[in-house]
This record gives sequence, structure tokens and C-alpha cells, in this order.
Amino acid sequence: MKLTNFPIGLGCMGLTGTWNPADMTAENEKRAIDAFGAALEAGITLYDHADIYGGGSCEEVFAKCLAAVPDARDKICIATKGTIGSGFYNASEDNLNACIERSLTRMNIEYIDVYQVHRPDPFTHPRETARVLDAAIKSGKVRAVGVSNHFPEQVRALQTYLEAPLVCNQIEISLEKLDPIYEGLEAGGTVGGKGLIGDGTLDQCMALNMTPLAWSPLGNGRIARGEAGSEKQQALHKSLLEIGEKYDATSVQIALSWLHSHPSGIVPLVGSANPAHIREAAESAKIKLAREDWFALWSAAWGRNPP
Repeated sequence: MKLTNFPIGLGCMGLTGTWNPADMTAENEKRAIDAFGAALEAGITLYDHADIYGGGSCEEVFAKCLAAVPDARDKICIATKGTIGSGFYNASEDNLNACIERSLTRMNIEYIDVYQVHRPDPFTHPRETARVLDAAIKSGKVRAVGVSNHFPEQVRALQTYLEAPLVCNQIEISLEKLDPIYEGLEAGGTVGGKGLIGDGTLDQCMALNMTPLAWSPLGNGRIARGEAGSEKQQALHKSLLEIGEKYDATSVQIALSWLHSHPSGIVPLVGSANPAHIREAAESAKIKLAREDWFALWSAAWGRNPP
């Protein structure tokens, strides 16, 4: 299943501007509606939520976004996630069913286009989780299912018991987070003395025809802000600027293009409610990096040339 024909999606974690539902105001609602309108105008069709975003308020305000643009629902793909509790994960039958129902109610929609298991739950057998997801599809409450933050063997374990195919895996990947690219290959030096080893997630996505969704595609905003503290960050910042000049694009646009130029079809989820930032990010759709430029960025981010 192709989730979107547009190279980026909108990550809705910060849609309301608050994590406390009690702080929601008319101004927060307007912020969300304006962001939604800007994203639609820019061509974005994938909108990614989770039940914990804003304590549920991001899904609730999205219902108002949809009401503000009545013809938008059938033109977009709404994705959401569940299973994260307070200090634990819970993908058991009762809880997962409840998560799906609450998301439908909050967004005031009849079905969810893509429902994702937010984090793998080591205390629930994947057979049980799969049973709920298959039933949600058969009932029409969910059109397709995926996962988030799952490593390849966790994906394989769940898919073994699922009748429906998993259509996506939402992972952290950016020019500052290279682990998903290769399996068994050192991705980026060390952090805290521990080597970063490629985990093979993108290879599995291509093998199973799953769409990789990239959360934090700009390194938690560091790439967007042009931060360059370490030697490696400085090299990456310089490379982004140089290649940006070649394509007449900003560093943000080049960093996003580096992701969606990958053959796995990575869809970066841009987490902004600023219309100007959304429009800037959407312009990256026009850029297709040349092979040598893609590798130049990878080398700068990695801190060495490919072996």
C-alpha cells in the first residue's frame, strides 16, 4: 500500500502547541487549523498522529481541522498510533481495542487509514496484537496497519501472525541518525563509548514493500537550526550549504530530500505547525539528489567515506 504520492508527511505531535489538554485555547485551535490548511495547500496528504500527542488533544483538534475543510477527509491519509501507557507499553487485546476506539472518537472519523503499534510490547505475545489488528481491518475501523519503532525481528514476529500486511514502519532516521540504513555496518562512530550498528530496517522495508516513515527527520530541529557543534556536525552543515547552493535550496530542503531520495521511499514526517516551515519543507518534493550528492551528505554525516 502506498501511503502517499507526496514525498513528505505532516507529523502532528506539535499541532496544538501544548502537551496539556487543559491548556488548549481558541488560539491553539487556530494554530492547528492554519497549519492543516498550509499543509493541504502545499500538497501534503499524509497526517501522522498518536493517541499520546498532546494528551489526546492533537487528535481532538484534528477533528476541528477536518470540519474546517469538509472536503479534505477523502483526499488525505490519516495515520495514528497507540499502545504507550504511563511507564509501560500495552498492546494487549483489550487495551489496543480501546486505543483504536478512542482515536476514532477524538478525530470524529469513521475509519483510520493506517493504524500503527507505537512501540513493541515485550509483555504481549504478537499473536494477540495481530488478532486485534486483523479484526479492526475486517470491521472497517482501520484500512491498513503498520508499526512504529520496531526492529526487523519485531516486525517479523508480528507479521508472522497477521493476515494483513504491515504497510509501514515509523522510525527515527535523519542525517544524524543513520542506523536503519545498513545491517551490521557501523553507522556513525560511538555514543557513550558504544558503537552504532546499522539495524537493517530499510532493507526489510524494501523486502516487504513497507513504507519507512521518518520521525525527527531534521535531527530534532538541529539541522533546521544549522547547529554545528561537533566536528562531524560542522562537516555536515558545510556539506548541506554547498549542496544547497547547487540545487538553490535550503539546508532543510536538502536534508529532507536526502531521505526521500532513498530507494526505500522514506517519507519524512515534518513536525511543524508553522505554515512557513511547512511550505519550505514541502518544496523539498521538487528535489531529486544526484547519487554523488547523496553520498557526499552520507559521508559527511557518517564522518568518513564509505568503505
